[in-house]
Amino acid sequence: MRRRRLRDWPEQVLIVGGGRAGVAAAEELRRSGFRGSVTILSAEPELPYHRPSCSKGLLTGHQRPSDVRLRLDGCVEVGWCLGRRATRLDAVARVVETDTGESYPYDGLVVATGSNAVGPRDWPIGEPGLHLLHALPDAWALRADLRYAERVAVVGAGLTGCETACAVRMLARDCVVIDTNPQVMTRAVGELVGGFITEEIRRDGVDLRLGRRVSEISRRRRGWRLVLDDGSEVTADVVVATTGERPETSWLAEVAGLDISDGVLCDESLRVVGANGVVAAGGVARWPNPRYDSKPRRCDQWIAAMEHGRAAARTLLAGDRPVPPVMLLSRFWSEQFGLRIQGAGELDPDAEIHLTELRPGRRDVARAGVMASYLVDDQLVGLLAVNAPRAFSSVTRALLAAPQPAPAPSWNGRRMLAAVGYGD
Repeated sequence: MRRRRLRDWPEQVLIVGGGRAGVAAAEELRRSGFRGSVTILSAEPELPYHRPSCSKGLLTGHQRPSDVRLRLDGCVEVGWCLGRRATRLDAVARVVETDTGESYPYDGLVVATGSNAVGPRDWPIGEPGLHLLHALPDAWALRADLRYAERVAVVGAGLTGCETACAVRMLARDCVVIDTNPQVMTRAVGELVGGFITEEIRRDGVDLRLGRRVSEISRRRRGWRLVLDDGSEVTADVVVATTGERPETSWLAEVAGLDISDGVLCDESLRVVGANGVVAAGGVARWPNPRYDSKPRRCDQWIAAMEHGRAAARTLLAGDRPVPPVMLLSRFWSEQFGLRIQGAGELDPDAEIHLTELRPGRRDVARAGVMASYLVDDQLVGLLAVNAPRAFSSVTRALLAAPQPAPAPSWNGRRMLAAVGYGD
């Protein structure tokens, strides 16, 4: 494919957000031959790092901050402006203002500000022993407190919350996990598989308080006291909140014509709707993924952020020319409590779900290996696997090769999996 002439490209590209999506956009700009100015504006004071490590190796002591820095391929000729938070976008003058009083002009803009952690309302986050886990400084501070803790309470049983609980147990600390759902990881893996994982976490010795909400929190002489909505109490030396995230769009609020009701609305090629010369990438972008349907939605996952960043950079360099839509297959994985959890595609709770046990008859279904196939109109739109890496990889390769949802294989337990080459 012939590249555009350099004079057709913007001269100054500003990337707001120094996470995985922003770095991937910068790398793709240089990989595509762009020789203009590239500046990355980041609210965090440190260079980009592998954020998923914040609930894993950083907590257990297996990693230090220097171990989780991202490799910055192609980012040698990039200007880094760290510790500067974007506060306002002037889309007419094409300028981004920051909390330091500085202004950064651009010809092309990449919005990659991701999400901010959302803590429980009115909690005194930041007091000794009360943590909100999201960024590298949060993980490093929590690690210091875990060194002397005997009992830890984790509020929120999503992927991050359960990974945190796993790290706590690896440190031989008592752990209590509190969540309003009747099973763990409901949003990430659904009720069915979440129930299987719940049993394994309980077997590991985690005290699960599911279907419960924290109604009151108060300081004790040492640690914290949490009162749940059923009147029961939990005491802990350290409390960690992993209760969700919200797209960082506050700095875009004054731009007329932008839809920032849930992230920033983009077209199918990641051009921001209502702003010229602006694209978005990562968890802040809400776009219609033609792989599934025309409903705009966000995908706040690490792998998706990288693919988004690359696609957004290509769209920005294309200017007003048509570019292929971004048909992303979302994918995630997590290792915890002896389980390798992998997901791909749309895990729609309203879809028809086919469950395949790799070792039928075992009581520990998740540990023995299980796959859940999500079907809509007999088309495979999503796949979830626990301790079935080979089967997951085989099916995911087929999903990646298909531009749209693939026909569902006719599985019938472990025997059919082996027959079509998906068995472990």
